[in-house]
Amino acid sequence: MSKLSLISIVVGLTMASSIISTNAFAGDSAHILGGSLGYGTQEFETNSGKYDAGDTFTSDLYYRFMLNEHFGFEAGYLTGTGGVASALISGISEIKDLHYQGIRTTAYGEYALSRGNSLYAKLGAAYTKVSYEMDKQEMDSDDVGFYGAVGWQYRFRSGFGLNLEYQYVPMKELELQGVNFGVSYRF
Repeated sequence: MSKLSLISIVVGLTMASSIISTNAFAGDSAHILGGSLGYGTQEFETNSGKYDAGDTFTSDLYYRFMLNEHFGFEAGYLTGTGGVASALISGISEIKDLHYQGIRTTAYGEYALSRGNSLYAKLGAAYTKVSYEMDKQEMDSDDVGFYGAVGWQYRFRSGFGLNLEYQYVPMKELELQGVNFGVSYRF
């Protein structure tokens, strides 16, 4: 074996063991499960025009796999329905019983501000199904479109995290904007 290849192997093994030991010491797993509840606005659009569809309650469940300390991928399930204002105006609105659900996948990026404290962004796509009643007929539509979120999170040493995020989800007939509060666990 040549001296150069022996040195390359030793350097490679040293670097690999230092990377593995750093990750093991930090105790940061690549797997995160989380969920959030939120409140926001929804705007509905049909062929006859745009409607302020009132407010919305939203929920979001997700699994995130971190490639490194800054970037990862996320898959999730989102759902929502009209809120308090939507219930109050449903008597005079043409659109009733508006709700949606879907799945999403995003790229995730995180910027650490301090230990446990960070800002993040999610950009990706969502497949959503919107259901509602209009002119006493049940209607539904599905769409594949943009999903985006930006937020702040604090992760405790135990692995639990808290986050506050702004979500934007434009669909074919419905545009959602809202603020979600969530919890997550890194395992």
